Order: sequence, then structure tokens, then C-alpha cells
Amino acid sequence: MSSAQDIRDSEIARKTDDFLEYLTIERGCSPLTIRNYRHYLTRFNNFLGSEGMSAKLSDINQDVIHSYRVFLANKDLGRRTQGYHAIALRSFLKWLIKRDFKVMSPEKIDLPKVKDRQVKFLNGEQIDRLLNSPSLSTIQGKRDKAILEVLFSTGLRVSELVSLNRDSVDLDRREFGITGKGGKARVVFLSRRSVEWVDKYLNERKDHFKPMFIRHKGKIEVTTPDEKMRLSPRSVQRLLKKYVKKAKLPVDATPHTIRHCVHPETRIFSQNTIYSARSLYYSKEESIVGVDFDSDKLLNATIVGKEQHLSNLYSIWADGYELVCSNNHRLFTLGSKKILERHVKILKIGDYIAGIRKVDFKGKELVQPDVSRLIGFVVGDGTISKRMRQVVIHDKDVKNLKYYQDIIEKKLKTKTTITKKTGVNSFKLAFYSEQFVDFLQKDLGIAQLSKNRRVPVDIMNSTEKEIIGFISGFYDAEGNTNGAPRIFSASKDLLKDIQMLLLRLGIDAHLMERDRTVKLPTGRKFRHKFYTLQVIGKKDQKLFIKKIPTLKFKTLSDTSVWEEEKLPVQKILKSIFKDLEKGGKRGFRYALQVNENIKSSRYLEKIVPLRSTVGKYIRQIEKFGYRDPKFDLLKQIYESKNLKWLKIKKINKLPFNRYSVYDFTVSPTKNLITDGILSHNSYATDLLVAGADIRSVQEMLGHKNISTTQIYTHVTDKQLKDIHETFHGRGK
Repeated sequence: MSSAQDIRDSEIARKTDDFLEYLTIERGCSPLTIRNYRHYLTRFNNFLGSEGMSAKLSDINQDVIHSYRVFLANKDLGRRTQGYHAIALRSFLKWLIKRDFKVMSPEKIDLPKVKDRQVKFLNGEQIDRLLNSPSLSTIQGKRDKAILEVLFSTGLRVSELVSLNRDSVDLDRREFGITGKGGKARVVFLSRRSVEWVDKYLNERKDHFKPMFIRHKGKIEVTTPDEKMRLSPRSVQRLLKKYVKKAKLPVDATPHTIRHCVHPETRIFSQNTIYSARSLYYSKEESIVGVDFDSDKLLNATIVGKEQHLSNLYSIWADGYELVCSNNHRLFTLGSKKILERHVKILKIGDYIAGIRKVDFKGKELVQPDVSRLIGFVVGDGTISKRMRQVVIHDKDVKNLKYYQDIIEKKLKTKTTITKKTGVNSFKLAFYSEQFVDFLQKDLGIAQLSKNRRVPVDIMNSTEKEIIGFISGFYDAEGNTNGAPRIFSASKDLLKDIQMLLLRLGIDAHLMERDRTVKLPTGRKFRHKFYTLQVIGKKDQKLFIKKIPTLKFKTLSDTSVWEEEKLPVQKILKSIFKDLEKGGKRGFRYALQVNENIKSSRYLEKIVPLRSTVGKYIRQIEKFGYRDPKFDLLKQIYESKNLKWLKIKKINKLPFNRYSVYDFTVSPTKNLITDGILSHNSYATDLLVAGADIRSVQEMLGHKNISTTQIYTHVTDKQLKDIHETFHGRGK
């Protein structure tokens, strides 16, 4: 048998020390991670010594690993904990192989299978109880209140929180930079409420100590070093555990919310602006628009937290609207009893998700409507030359160019020329204006290449008259001549911008993509994506023709056979049917047939009923005196003027694995409008895990690295363990 001294001085022990040094210095792992790895690998070394086995690297084989697994099992360790030991050993072997040591392949070490655990979260009321649990009569209580508010309004790890200094946080701007794990820097945003409580706590202090959060017990002298006064991560863990107990939080907590992750260019509606997700993240905007399901009204909500991270992304196409988001993103669907939040990863083609009918706001005046119309035409079919200080627009109908010639000469006070283009049946209008060229390129940011063009941000957020002018101009350039309103472009994002402008007017337009083959003058053919924005519903077509004074309006028509929308309420109807039949009211089916001419049960399964059909069901259900929250939900969906239901047509994973995405914590609506689709509120920064280990949370959130999970749950392994030990088995 090897002696204890032999084990401590063995080859494995020496290389274990080198491996831990590598994790500390080169990988920048946290002290918690280093402690865990040291513990797991030391236990392996001790096992070898206790069994009299060789402590040479080359002698680690399948038999040794099997004996080690039996050893761990005999210590009554859970399968998940045994898995952590195996992960540590595999990482150690991988590191050795990279350094050319001839050791056993780490892939030969299987991880024990563990049952999935249900991750439990605190709901909003429980979070409020926790945040309000500190007593405010003492300075310690005010400090603890500030700590809880900061933890649950940011993405800080506990170790990052205790490292904060007074001079490192800008309370006026409510943001600060921090260097996290691995030396990665990020910006952290504070909510107004957290700033308020930090300010109250700091105003109470009369000391000179640099740390933002300090201890207030024990011996304190003026000469005490700053670091002696700083709270430790462990002390914050203890106070969190104390307040969890004080608030009497149950283990049977249900998910309140989960993170919201969208593509940087996702268009999000605030109170008076349409932002891209990226620009909203970096702006100082706090107001955002959401839907109150109970009152069926759009409400102003508040952004109380922001996050940015990397994620896989999926493209979801639903009745002409596209949202690009992570598969952990949540959208709204209809169940049999309530409106539900569903992860993108469990949605399928044919499901219906909630969209929005109209988002109206006043906007800010930018230019005269006629000038906005000219800008729309330039974006659609114009060229801008900075070198020549010239703008040129093109059209086959010279009358259309004369219309814009009149606008240019009256509004811009600039001479123009119209000439026929050689070799083609088309005309061009050209004019010189250095000021207008600078305005288009510098102020509005209009790109040179048509495929890269977008609706200028200032136009997106201008007044209704200006956006009507812009759409009219763009339609004059790129709209169809006959039939229902339809716009064409090679730029998908440009048409999505216009789709949002039409949403401001209450017009539903469907984006479609198709492959097009183009033949060049040389004879060579090539394929590319081409996009169409089409107004499909008859009511929307009529509203478009009425609102948008395009030069092509005389030839447009409301040709749609789609008179009304469908409401995916089959599950609700089926559940109500069961209730009525259980109650002995079997005449309901007969009443439907006689009074409403509904002869089958097809609307209880796959056939999605029209709105008018749902109205017929409601009339008969009321006559039968049925009362139930399900019926209230059915009437709520039928009567809603803000919600529309979009059928998912495609779900595609984007090709790369690491996209930058943005999360927003929104209160109190718990939802926000993203590219015309209603998204579930994030509340990523309000998550508190009660009773689940961090690896379960990691799996649910789809994080590749556990440190990323800690950013979203704000707690460490030890905190989670403490909470689990406190509440395990209660509430059952």
C-alpha cells in the first residue's frame, strides 16, 4: 500500500497542482471552480492511496475507473455529484493529452445518467416578499435591501457585487463597467429602484471606506484597511439565505419568467419610438409598450434590466411576420384555459402565436410629408452620388417623374432634368444638391447599395403624415401596378421596416420570400433571394388604398377573398363542450346545428374557426347558461381588438452557433412587441432559483458555460445548495 506521503508526492498529485495552476492563470477560472476541481481530484488521489493502487498517470485504466465509481457510490454520493467527479477527471486527462502525456482517453469515462429535475423559480409576488424582507430601521437592513435590489436588477455574480467600489458605479447614469470571469468586460445596468436604495444606504454611511458594501458589526476603526471592511461573498450568501427563510418562500415555486433573447435588428416598440434591439440596449430609453391581456389595451411598461450575450438563433415565420430569436425565447399561444407562454424550441409548424394589430404613437416631426415621400422614392429606386452631389431617380412613367420634379423644385428650390435612358423604356430625373445629399447620407444614413438600404430610423419614428408620405413614395418606386397592394425588394430588412410602419397605421402586411433566377446581359444566370410585402386581407387592402396616396392607386384593388381572420380556440371550445356534456346539456350540438348551421365538431380539432364562427359558438354557449373562466377567455379572444393570431409556417435554425443577442427585463406587462409578434417578458434579472442546482438551471437556459448561468440567476453554487438544503421536501 502506498503511504500518504507517497500519494501527496505522486506523479498524479504533482500534475494535479499544475492543472489547477493552468485553470487559475491561463483559463481565469473562479476560486469556486478551482476549489471544486481540487476537491474532486484530491478525492481521486486519496482513493488510489486507500486502495494501494499505482499513482502513475500511465496506470490509470478502465479497471481503476470502475473501482473509483464503486468507491464513490459506496460513499452515498448522488449520481449528479458522482458525475461532477467524473467531469473533473475527464478534464484533467484532456489537459494531460494536450501536453503529450500518454494517458487513458477521457472519452472512455462515461458520465452517470441522471433524471431531469424540474427547475423551480419564485414568482413576482414571492420576489417582492424577498426584496422587502430586510428591516429598514438599521443601517445593516438598508445595506441588505440595497444588496438584494442590486442582485435582482443586474446580472452580477455575488463575487462581482462585493468587489464594487463607491467610485466605480455611476448612479446618475445607472450603469457601470465590470470585468467578470475570464477577464471579460461588460456593461451592467441598474434599475431606478436599485439606485434609490443604494443611494439611501450610502447617504446613511459616515465613513471613508471605499467598498460599496461593508460590514457594520465588529471592531471598526478609522485606520481599518478598506479590504478588511469589504463584505465577503460568503457573507452575502448568508444574508440571502436568512431573508429566504424570513420571507418563508415555498419550494413549490413556479416559473415566473425566463430570458428573452432576440436578434440585434429586432424592431421593438417603445412609447414613441421603434428601436432595434441593439440600439435599445445602448439607449437610455426606459419606456416600452406591452399588452395587458385583461383589459385588451396597450400599456406603457418600464425596462428595468438589460443583458447581452451569445446564443444560437432561429428564424420563425408566422403568417408573414418573421422573428429571429433564441430557441429559449418565449412566445404566446392559446391553451384550453389560458394564454400560455411557450419556448420556441417546443413550438411546431401549424401552431398559432400572438401578434399585434396596431401600435400607434405620435412620432416626431422630421420633414414635410412631400419631402418624406421623395425620400421614400429615393430609397426605393434612386442613386445618390456624394462625389457629384447628385440624386437620380428612375421610372418607366414620365408622369410619375414630373410629379416628383414638382416636389423637388417647390420644396428643395432645386432645378431638375428629366431625360430618357438610352436602350431601355425608362426615364431618369436628376438634380444637384450637396445639402440634400448630405442629409440623405449623413443624417438619414441611406446606404448606396439598394440591397443594404433600410427605412431611416428618423423616418421610422416620424409622424403619421410623414410615414404615409414615405410609404407612398416607396410604393411609387417599388409597388405593383395592378391588383392588391404589393411591394418588392431584395432587402428583407427594408420590407420588415415598412411592415412595422404599416403596423403603426393598423394595416396587416405579410412578408414573403422566394428564390428568383436572373439572367444577366452576358447570358449567365444566377439565383438570389427576393422578398415581397403583400397586403392580403380585404379590410387591410381597403385601408391601404384609402391611407396611402400612391400614384398607382387607380389600378390597385381589394381582390382578396380573405374577409376575416381565424381564431385558434379549438382547445377552449373542446373543453367547454366536455363541460356541457358532463352537465347533461346534450342539446347543445343540436342547438348549434339548428340555430347556427354548425353541423360537425370539426372546429374542436384541427379546423381553425373564423371569427364569425366563434361568435356563433359564444351566442349558443350563453343561451345554455354556461359560466366558467374558459368561457371568459373565449370571449376575451373574440372581442380583442389588439391581438391577432399568426400561424407558424417555418422554423429555421440560422447557420452559425454564436450570435450576439439582447435581453430586456420589462415590468409590469411581462411582454413586449418584437417585429410585430408579442414576446414574453424576460425578467432574466429577477430569477431566483429555490431548490435546484445550478447545472439544472444551466441546462434549462441553454448555457454552454456554468458562469453564464450564474449571470442570469445571480447566485453561486453554494447559495443554491444552501437554498436547496433549507427548503428540500417542504411544500409537498
